[in-house]
Amino acid sequence: MKKKIIVSFIAGLMAVSMFSALTGCGKNVNVNIYNEPSEEAESEDAEAEDTGEDEAEDVELPEYEEYKNSRGWSVKYDPSLITVNEAEDMTSFVYTGESAGTNMLSISYVPDEQPEEVLAKLTQGWDDPEAIVRSESYFPGTNDKWGYWRNPKDNGEGSGLSENIFAGEYNGGVLVFDFVTHKAGDDEMDMAVSDTLSGIIDSITYDDFEPQTMYDYYPGVYKMTETEEIEGEEVTYEYSVTLNEDHSGLISMQDDINVMWGSTMLIQADNSYEYTIEGDNLMLNLDGNWLTFTREGAAKDTGVLPAYKYPGDDKLMAAVYEYIAEECSKDYEKADVSIPVVNLVDTDDSDPEDIKVWGDFWINNYKLEDDTLMTQSGGSYPGCIHLKMTENGYEVTGMDVTEDGSGFDESAKKIFGDHYDVFMKIQSDQDEREKVRAQIIANYVAANNLNITAYKDYGHDAVLLPDENIDSFYSTLD
Repeated sequence: MKKKIIVSFIAGLMAVSMFSALTGCGKNVNVNIYNEPSEEAESEDAEAEDTGEDEAEDVELPEYEEYKNSRGWSVKYDPSLITVNEAEDMTSFVYTGESAGTNMLSISYVPDEQPEEVLAKLTQGWDDPEAIVRSESYFPGTNDKWGYWRNPKDNGEGSGLSENIFAGEYNGGVLVFDFVTHKAGDDEMDMAVSDTLSGIIDSITYDDFEPQTMYDYYPGVYKMTETEEIEGEEVTYEYSVTLNEDHSGLISMQDDINVMWGSTMLIQADNSYEYTIEGDNLMLNLDGNWLTFTREGAAKDTGVLPAYKYPGDDKLMAAVYEYIAEECSKDYEKADVSIPVVNLVDTDDSDPEDIKVWGDFWINNYKLEDDTLMTQSGGSYPGCIHLKMTENGYEVTGMDVTEDGSGFDESAKKIFGDHYDVFMKIQSDQDEREKVRAQIIANYVAANNLNITAYKDYGHDAVLLPDENIDSFYSTLD
């Protein structure tokens, strides 16, 4: 029962958010999460009964048309109020009724990129980046997919022009919903625009919405135990945080708290809790105290596979690879083997006391099942690794890593500097990254003479390994 109430509230909240974003009328909207009549509604009903007036009217509903896009999504719209314009991977629904200016919804597809990267580009020209409101919610038309909103703060001033953008991972790329609206200041006129455009979003359906991969490692049950002494006896309590694949969740402490989970927050109807995941550990901020929960069934070290060692001849890159394998893997529960992935951006060895290696670095932790490496956990560490030359070889002195979430773009520009554009191109090319990953695994298998033929991520098909190319592959990275 609790879960239904929370979901109903979130759905109502998003509907109100969309109305506010589209019209900015400042009109009070009552959201009743219990589906019971509000006092205001009861009062209005009573007044209607007292007057004996029959307020029911015959309303002629519009004849909607369906628009189907080649990317697998469909919407319905009122052709008497909407004109549809198509361009390459973008469709615009332009409101043609009475309004203060241009009002339109554009839906576009951006292949091979991530939502926050796309949003950073789309909002780059907004007047005040610090005033951008960042939020997250379910993907339009779904109750199990997730995405991100960007909204400018409304200070009640200006021309009434507003732009609000939603973006989420969709079938190997990003689907973007871009609302451009003009507030007229006339409630009836603004409501008509809001109803028409939001009605398009409410009608959206998908032929085949593939599982999102950006939260692959999140779902699971994370547990924590606490022991205290009561009247001379030790009593152990077990607490848990459950993250379901549909972005619903449960915090089980003294009470059960139903939540929805996003990238950094567990969202309750009237509260939210900051959290982060590092490997198999979930850190939850409760009233200023960070509690650590460990994933149930986390992979343990079985000792059946040799540790990763760089198989090439370049000593600098050997230090980089092995640093990632040894240090970044410490953020996770031990697995059978941790294998790094280096997508090199550039190097600078002009200063032997501060040699810099920029790249999109990854660590993936695997458990061996038969002849397949099953991905247990992992993550990305885009940034710059600093090294110095010593009489014993190269030594890593530190690593600068980009921030997650809204701070990603600004921190990436700071760390990568003149290499930022190259980094973004490499970082957004998922197909090439997977090719590099598969080759590094294949070379690890060959160097250790192992009977391994594939690797498999959760929710995806197994990927067969290519032939080894140790002699040529690593020289191309140096």
